Amino acid sequence: MHLRSSVRVGCALASAIGLGSVAAAQLPPGVTALVPGQLKFSESPRAPGVLTAPLFGVPSKAEYYVFRAKYPPKTVNAPHHHPGDEELTVISGTLYVGHGTTMNRDSAIGYSPGSYIRVPAGSVHFLFTKDEVVEVEVRGVGPRQNIYSK
Repeated sequence: MHLRSSVRVGCALASAIGLGSVAAAQLPPGVTALVPGQLKFSESPRAPGVLTAPLFGVPSKAEYYVFRAKYPPKTVNAPHHHPGDEELTVISGTLYVGHGTTMNRDSAIGYSPGSYIRVPAGSVHFLFTKDEVVEVEVRGVGPRQNIYSK
């Protein structure tokens, strides 16, 4: 078998088992690359039903972090703020985000896939989903916590 044929067969096999071309490629030291099938989601200990997958860093430590979150339908996260700035990118579904200490669903804005939201430290906001799973990428500098309004 020629080298070119071997590479094609290897890439096809990696693709067929869900690893994509990233796993078949040789990456330089320090480079991390994941395809969707490689993300390891587990239930969030702080939010039952919400699945999270770490991508970089540890949110509970004083360091830069990135993770994915999958919010099930009808998720509600009451008004809260974070001690650090936080950035969100909607991957799939529509995420509804509102601002203020009162959860007023009518004032929330629906963000579709590809949307970017930056919430500065201390800014009180709330979020919810409607009838679909919503996947979001979350970035910031820890330690991360939700401080809920009373």
